[in-house]
Amino acid sequence: MSISQAPRLSIVVPLRNRANRRLANTLRSLRWQALADSTFEIILSDFGSKQSEHETLEAIAREYGAQIIRTPTQEVWNRSRALNIGIRRAKGHYVLCTDADMIFAPNFLSTLLEVQRHTLDKAFVLCRARDLPEDLAEKDWHIGDLEDLIAASSYRARLGTGACQMATRTYFEKVRGYDEGYTHWGLEDTDMTHRAQRSGLSHCWVEKETAMLHQWHPSNRTRWPLRKTLNDIRFHLTKERIVKNKKSWGLAP
Repeated sequence: MSISQAPRLSIVVPLRNRANRRLANTLRSLRWQALADSTFEIILSDFGSKQSEHETLEAIAREYGAQIIRTPTQEVWNRSRALNIGIRRAKGHYVLCTDADMIFAPNFLSTLLEVQRHTLDKAFVLCRARDLPEDLAEKDWHIGDLEDLIAASSYRARLGTGACQMATRTYFEKVRGYDEGYTHWGLEDTDMTHRAQRSGLSHCWVEKETAMLHQWHPSNRTRWPLRKTLNDIRFHLTKERIVKNKKSWGLAP
């Protein structure tokens, strides 16, 4: 791809065994954005999916024009490394790191780009997530459903920064990506938010201008209490470091 053809924005979605309807909804909402498709690329960073799941993922990716970076591994889930693998392959001037279970309003990506234009690329853009209710039946959602979905949703009690973290690709490269010392489900998003501010970027929240909906699903985040404790300790010991992953980052295990 030549420089003139490079997308303005790369969207990186880390996942493992998530080739499902929620992911299809996420990708569909990215394709109903008020931007030309050539403006952005979608990178699915598949970190250790089973072969059967990966084959389904390939079909979903083809339907929505997403590219897959596959990392075969039996290593424990490492969202940071999955994100970093995608970031290192990104071609956009900006990178948006998100999740495989979100639905975005049509002005979502244009809002992020406008914030960066206004701040001269000095923003770390965040969006408070809206949670869809558990009793909402899972289905294929389309743009005509968005108004009702927003009405049914509620803001998270916490800010929920992980599903929208957007900055220049140069910034992510400078700090060597997300801290790969966090495994299972950790504090990599909180850590990155803290590091971005320390590096001089302004936190810019956009939930008043747009919407990002989280599709409910069962969670296993609480299954590893020891790992949560170790992640908490790591955050408090290392949060002042702007640059992480000194040996390597974004490489397959």
